[in-house]
This record gives sequence, C-alpha cells and structure tokens, in this order.
Amino acid sequence: MKVRSVLIGVVMVFASLGAWAKSTAEPPIYFYLSPLTAQYQQAKGSSNNTSLMIWRKYLRRACQCFTEVGREELIGKLKPGILILASSEVLDAQERQAIRDFAASGGSLLATWMTGTRDATGAWVGYDFLGELFKVRVTGEFRRPNNDHWFMMPFGDGPLSWSIPSGRRMYMGDAVQNMLRIESPHLAAVSMNWNREKDDEGDIGTVAYHETDKNRSAYFSFPEAAWGFTSQAEILSMLDNTIAWLRRQPKAFKAAWPNGKEAAHLMEMDTEDKFFSAPSFAKDLESIGARGTFYSLTSEAIKYPKIVKELLARGHEIAYHADVHIGFAKDDPAKQEARILNMQKQMRSILGDDVRLATGFRAPTESYDVNTEILLQKHGIEHHAADPSSTEDRLPFFSKANPALGPEDALVVLPRTQYDDVSYAKLGFSPPKVLETMKHDLDLVVKGGALGLLSVHTQHYVDDGMLPKVMPAYVKHVQTYQDRLWIARGDQMAKWWRERERVKVKQLDRSKDSGPHQDMVIQLSVAQPGQVRGLTVMVTNPFKNALPTVRTRQGHADGVKIHPVDAFRTALIFEVLPVGEFEYLVRF
Repeated sequence: MKVRSVLIGVVMVFASLGAWAKSTAEPPIYFYLSPLTAQYQQAKGSSNNTSLMIWRKYLRRACQCFTEVGREELIGKLKPGILILASSEVLDAQERQAIRDFAASGGSLLATWMTGTRDATGAWVGYDFLGELFKVRVTGEFRRPNNDHWFMMPFGDGPLSWSIPSGRRMYMGDAVQNMLRIESPHLAAVSMNWNREKDDEGDIGTVAYHETDKNRSAYFSFPEAAWGFTSQAEILSMLDNTIAWLRRQPKAFKAAWPNGKEAAHLMEMDTEDKFFSAPSFAKDLESIGARGTFYSLTSEAIKYPKIVKELLARGHEIAYHADVHIGFAKDDPAKQEARILNMQKQMRSILGDDVRLATGFRAPTESYDVNTEILLQKHGIEHHAADPSSTEDRLPFFSKANPALGPEDALVVLPRTQYDDVSYAKLGFSPPKVLETMKHDLDLVVKGGALGLLSVHTQHYVDDGMLPKVMPAYVKHVQTYQDRLWIARGDQMAKWWRERERVKVKQLDRSKDSGPHQDMVIQLSVAQPGQVRGLTVMVTNPFKNALPTVRTRQGHADGVKIHPVDAFRTALIFEVLPVGEFEYLVRF
C-alpha cells in the first residue's frame, strides 16, 4: 500500500509540471520497454509498471519528444539519441549487443537500478554490464541498518546536480527494493544517514556519469519506487539536468564559491575552558597559511586579553561564544538581550574600538532560537555558526527569523557540517579514527562543492588532548586541496554570501546563428550597494575538456578568467562586476 500511495503522489506531481520547450535539433529520446523484464516480474507475481509509469509521466511533461521502443526496434539499430533503460533487469544477448552498438555509434545511455543483471532466462549474471557501459563498480546492495533514515545527497555545482544545493538531504524512503552501492570516478550524489556518516563499508555512491569519445552515460543506483519519498521538485530537477547533460546542452549557473573554488572550509574554535590553548590551534592553521575564527566565551576571554589581541593581530577572526557557557533557546527575550549586551561589553573591554570587528556568534551547545537570531542582528552581529539541523543543505543561508530583512541585513547562518571534537569524544574514537573521519569529511566537502565547518574546543587542545595529536596531519590534508578549496574565516564567508546574493545569473537560448558552435548568452545583473569580486559562473561542457571563448556584445571580455575545473565543467571567473546589467556570449 505504501508504494502504491507514493506512486500516486509521484504521478500527481509529474502531471502538474510544465513542458520543456521543443527543439528539432535535440537528439531523440528512446524509452525502452523490456519484454523479458516484464515477463520476469510477472512470473514473480510483481510488475515493473511502477518504473514505466513514473518515466512516462516524466517524459510526457518534460519534453514531449520521446519514443517508446521494444526489442525489435532496439536490435534494428536506433539512430543516435538517448536510450533510457528503466530498471531493465533482464536483457538477452542481442539486446545487450544492440545497446553496446547504440553507445558506440554516439548514442547516450541512462539506466537505473538492476539494469542488465539477469540473462534471458532470468538467471543472475552480476553487474558486469553496468560496469562495462556505465563505468561503475557495484559493491553490493545497501540494506538500511536498524531502519535508519537514509538520504541521497547531491554534489553541488555538478553536471547532473547543479540546480540542487550541495548536500541536500533527499529522503530515499523504505522502498521494497534495496539500492545498489556503487563506486565511480565521477559521482553526482552519495547516500548517507542524517548525520552524514559513512557506514563501515565506506561511501555509498548513488548517481554516476561517464563520457567516452563516442557517448555519455548516466546511472542511478536506486529503483524508481524510491523517488516518491523525497521532494519531487528535486528529483525532477536532477532528471532535467541529466537529460540536458546527455544531450550535450551546456548549462550556465551561479557557483556557490568565489574565484573558481569548488568548496569552502571554515576551521573554528570555541574558546572557553582552557582558553590558553587557543594559540596552539592558531599555529596549526598558520602552518598552511590559513586563518580561522575564534568564537570566544567572553567571561573567559577577559582573563586572557593578550591572547585575544594577539589572535586578532595575526589575522584570525575574533567572534562571540556568549558571556557564559549556557544556551539561549527558550529563554525570555529580555534575558537573552541582556546577555548579548554583556558579552559585547566584556569584549569591548579587551578590544576597545576594534570590537567592531567582532561580528560573529556561535551559541553555547548550539542552543538558540528565533529570538536569539533577531537580537543578534539587532545588536550588529552579522553571522552565526549553527547546528547541523538548521538546514538540509551544506551551504550558508540567510536567517528567516525576521522575514522583513533582506540579504544585506539578515544574519548569515553557517551550519556546522562536520562532526566536532565533542562528537568524537562521545563516540570514543581513537586519534587515528578521528583523523580518518576528519579527512573523509573534508574529501566529501570538496567533492560535494560544500561548506565544511569544523568546530574544535580549547579544552581538547591541551597537551594531552585529542586534537594536538591529529590537527597537524589534518591541516596538511587540507593543504592538498589548496587549488580547489577556499579556506576562510566566518566573517569572510558571510561577506561573500551577501555579495553573491546580489548577482543574478540567467542563461538565454542558444544563438540561431551559431553555426557549428554551441553558443549561449549569459546575463548578469548586479544590485546595489557595490561591486562584486570573484563571482564564478559554472558552465557544463558539451564535450570532455572543451573550453569556451567568452566575449561581451562589443566583442571583448576583459576581466573574465576561463578556468577548467575538470573535464566536465568550466569556471568563468569575473574579477570585478560593477553594479548594472551585462551580457556575455559563451561559445564552445
């Protein structure tokens, strides 16, 4: 009954979608109706109608240009286009060869779940077919442990997932069938639990893509029945992206991070008990040229004014961790306001006029509420580091505590996206296990185009503490990503997030006069109050390693740097964008 109700919900959402614009230049889409799969399912007393119905609804509303094909059409050699294999478990030898021939002739493939894992008799033959055509390594089925909730989390700014924020928790439900666990050189999403932990067997790759000299392929490792448990807008958006990528349609979009960086990392310290250990953390950051944020408990900070001033002079950010180590949530607003004023008074006694530089906040025990955010903004705080449950994504966002405030005035919220040292202590992790987990978290941050926020505490940074044993090796790992990772303080990230919000990016239709090229026009609109530096527009390449040319309508493109991010994406970095509207012609 649950799968049936989910299917009805999926169908209703698909039916409400608007249609894509038709284009006679677009390659055809073939939707394969696998007769052997239908027979196999029927013999088991089940049906693949769920998969077929979901895809039909999507394709009818998405493009109106697909053709359903059977076995005879498939083995009769289809013209190049896109071939969709929806959970086509059972394929005979002729079908497999026809699919290989289709790909070799330039056709692109999109497959889901158990495609090609059984032969003509329904006998199990394994995952070699998926490995051959989709370049994925299936390591087995993933069975949700202890009925945990698991989520697909897309990689931000990627070719198949760019329209969905990085790391968004997309619930995969409890469909009857298990998803497959895959590994691939090019992943677009992984599946993890709510805490974004890997299980004992490692990451669970969920969506993969690949390109050869002839064709492109995309693979979703979960059955269509799982689609109905999460936001349909997000699933449909990923499908739209995937179809566009398979069609080699370049897409332009505003990237999350500046200057072509793929991800961002804030390393911060909650400076409270054992405040004197803060310079040790600063030294580890400085060993790789990085600076961090020190959220200071002001009742402790006033005991160490020299350390506070020294950290500020060395380029680190001094911010607030309240006056005493007690949370704010559910306290009377008047009491909360008195505490905020008290912490600012105590910090002013240390920094004098430089107290104006203290514009960040992190609540003790991550305990705050809507009144806390309203009062922080009222008293000049510009960003606060929040708990992992503050958002479903791994990106900064603007507080909605006061809906009347726009992005220039609202608090920027920086969600903690990684385990902190308190979590490791509770889990009883050894230093090697802590280091392994921290490295894995960072690797996923970079792959996912995410914000990585690592929080540590002064009481764990003393000589016999856990962190001095692992942090030197961790920051060296951070350094290996220096060309891809933006390491910044909290105030710098908040400033960027406001600037980024002032730029609107719009992609116009391709030029009718582009000839053999693929052209697009990008419109940029920059709002007041001033110029924006380092904005990145990411463009998906129509072919591997393709590099575009960029020019304005006047035929030049001063101040635009073309940076190849990887084989599939190019970053257009705009050094300085003044207020106004601009158009650029991008040609592949």
